[in-house]
Amino acid sequence: MTYYPLAIYNSLELVTAPSTSPVTLAEAKSQLRVDFSDDDTLIQRLIDTATSFMDAQGVLGRAMIQQTWAQWLSPNPNQIVYFAMSPFISLVSIHYYNSANSLTAATDSNFEVLGTKNEKTISPKTDYSWPTTYERSDAIKLTFHAGYGSAITNVPQSVRQAMLLLVSHWYENREQTVMNRLENIPYGFEELMSTERASYYG
Repeated sequence: MTYYPLAIYNSLELVTAPSTSPVTLAEAKSQLRVDFSDDDTLIQRLIDTATSFMDAQGVLGRAMIQQTWAQWLSPNPNQIVYFAMSPFISLVSIHYYNSANSLTAATDSNFEVLGTKNEKTISPKTDYSWPTTYERSDAIKLTFHAGYGSAITNVPQSVRQAMLLLVSHWYENREQTVMNRLENIPYGFEELMSTERASYYG
């Protein structure tokens, strides 16, 4: 597993959010054993909150449903650059600010993307180099798709079950504190998350 400086994550920008949540309202209601619609708005809000808490720069450290990210690089980056969000799906484009400080498209075919889906790199091919840029901290923009896939079923079941446990916990415990002592169940949220977790960015 590769660990990156916090500055790398601060250079990430979400371009297009996921089109859906990793678990459905129906799945959450089944987990909660709720067969009425009065709490549908509350349960959906808990699903959305759990998604924000876990997804991408949350506690999972990986993108779940396919989403588009931009990663900004300083001038003269290292020859090999790691994509700071995984699982990597595909490169969309490479842009850079030219000497006139105008955002310009680079030739994607001059670069190669290598590695596994969870540790992908990009570098100029032989006889090519990173473009000469204007002097600014966001000189080069890499746009790419990340996530397990576009469908809910692409997300590992362990991650989806962890989310359902979290939604269940928040549904049953709606205050900041509780009177009775709570204990984690064996092989619960943390254990399920650990099967896929990259790191915690938040």
